[in-house]
Amino acid sequence: MKNKPLKLTLIIISISILFYHGFNLFYLWSDIPNQIAIHFSNGQPDNWGSKLLMFVMPVISIFIWLFMQILVRKPEKLSYVNLSEKNKKIQYLKAEKVLVLIQYLASIALIFANEAFLRSAVGIDTRLPLAIAIFLLTICFIAPLYLLIWAATLKY
Repeated sequence: MKNKPLKLTLIIISISILFYHGFNLFYLWSDIPNQIAIHFSNGQPDNWGSKLLMFVMPVISIFIWLFMQILVRKPEKLSYVNLSEKNKKIQYLKAEKVLVLIQYLASIALIFANEAFLRSAVGIDTRLPLAIAIFLLTICFIAPLYLLIWAATLKY
């Protein structure tokens, strides 16, 4: 894999954010009420659940990371636009890079969304982690579109 610097950087960032969130979760655990808001409508909570739900998104984040790891290992199994013998190596390399990016950014976005959820439960401002989560998920949607447009405009 030629994407080792990207992957190493994303691993370090992901693990740091996961540990930060885990520390926050356990540090603030006693401050979290037993019943927390799990759904909001017009900025007001309208559904409540157990504080144990704070562990759901980190677990889902890990499962998404594991699922994406399967896809990253075999980029040649995906469908491609404008694939030829001349450009298949570069297309596989770019697809692998986009998959690695989505793999890590989606997991990080879920952790930040859960951080916003945690902050909401204890009455701390949620704007920054929520904005980061939305920004990262936007990148996860834009990256494959960029790859599609790039592949469609290949000349060889």
